[in-house]
Amino acid sequence: MEGLYGTEEGIPWKTRTDLVLYMYGMPGLGVLLIYHKYGGGFSEAYTSKGDMSRLREWVRNLHNDPLPVGLFIPFKSAWLAVKEFIETDGALPKSIEWVANKDLPAGTFPDPGSPHLEAQK
Repeated sequence: MEGLYGTEEGIPWKTRTDLVLYMYGMPGLGVLLIYHKYGGGFSEAYTSKGDMSRLREWVRNLHNDPLPVGLFIPFKSAWLAVKEFIETDGALPKSIEWVANKDLPAGTFPDPGSPHLEAQK
């Protein structure tokens, strides 16, 4: 979503407020969701909270990015969260647990080329 709250004409990453919900599905693991609202005074990034004891285990997606196994949630839970996201026009879903990316340990997304490093700051 681009230009939330009447900021359509704003400058991306600065005065325009944008929102992205990243979804990574992996058979046998479930789905990793990342909610990222930024610009226009916002800098919020949250990731679905799975089995946090598995944060130092990674699986690679089709782009070869390492994704932490401990942040994957069951498909059914992810579907409910995505449905809620759509029905509430992009509000952070309350149907699942989230962890703020700023609270994740360093190296949770270890690949320097990962698009989530910006979200993790």
